[in-house]
Amino acid sequence: MIDVDVRFERDEFSLQVAFTAPPGSVTALFGASGAGKSTLLDIVGGALRPASGHVRYAGATLTDTARDFHVPVEERGIGWVFQEGLLFPHLDVHDNLNFAARRAKAGLQIPRARILEVLGLGALLRRRPHELSGGERQRVAIARALLSRPRLMLLDEPLASLDAPRKLEILALLETLRREFAVPMLYVTHSLGEVLRLADHMVVLERGRAVASGAIGDLFGRTDTPLLSERADAGALLDLQVIANDRAGSVTARIGAQTMVVAADVRVGTNLRAYVLANEVILASARPTGISVRNVLQSVVTRLAHRNDGSVMVELALGETDSPHRLLANVTLAAARELGLAPGQAVHALIKTVSVDAPAGARAIGTG
Repeated sequence: MIDVDVRFERDEFSLQVAFTAPPGSVTALFGASGAGKSTLLDIVGGALRPASGHVRYAGATLTDTARDFHVPVEERGIGWVFQEGLLFPHLDVHDNLNFAARRAKAGLQIPRARILEVLGLGALLRRRPHELSGGERQRVAIARALLSRPRLMLLDEPLASLDAPRKLEILALLETLRREFAVPMLYVTHSLGEVLRLADHMVVLERGRAVASGAIGDLFGRTDTPLLSERADAGALLDLQVIANDRAGSVTARIGAQTMVVAADVRVGTNLRAYVLANEVILASARPTGISVRNVLQSVVTRLAHRNDGSVMVELALGETDSPHRLLANVTLAAARELGLAPGQAVHALIKTVSVDAPAGARAIGTG
């Protein structure tokens, strides 16, 4: 488990953050530029010392100002990946990787051959960094971090300088690393798409404070997380289980006691994470007929929130009021009044198949 409770001051900036994250998680540090994400990452990694507080990981204390205790960066068992990769320009890929391997501490052990295979580096070993594309440099940087045998990976906006296709490529590789090697990560980003695609835990930062923290499924789909629900791309995250594939570009998936159709092509039995934009959800007081929309989900209004743009964000529980599955629907104030929307009211949520972003984040990154 990661356990952080720190305070840090620099010039006019003040950071005061406390959070915990479960072991083996990919935890996103999410927020706008200047929120304190990279500063917090540097504190966890040991590059900065907090004015007060502690950093603990997997039962070991890394920083504790009350005891004047601070483990140096090189002894923390941390694998770093930065925006630009920061490879040694005078060394080829092979020697960049060897540099990390020679300095490896006791920690995560992944066979070198498997790392090269998963990251597709076999043909690049004799190239120098200036001969690599941006995506290739990041693949090498990730491999170098893994070869240091880290207990924890720290990634500081590693996709920021890449175009959309390369972002999706690197995210797919990171997903494989998480799935195959159970690599724990702290991942700094201001991209919602990257969070949706990769993270399972999230710390939302604003002006040096953690304004929300928890499993991402618990943070999305709510009206009381303003930094998420006030966004133009606000929505809900759904965990689906695929039960049928029509071989025509769509699948049927179960969510709670209901099913929905999603534009995807994955095997039956696959657990699929999907994101539904609040602006793509239509509400009806009675079940409609004679329409092309294939997803009509029984829902119950749980909360309403008036947004800064004058619209109303409606939080919905799918099925019953106490259902863990939630949706958001963004409607006009006039529509909310006409439907008489109020907590406890039963409605039908209409979602077009092609409106569902699955796997979650792919569309946001591909169009962003």
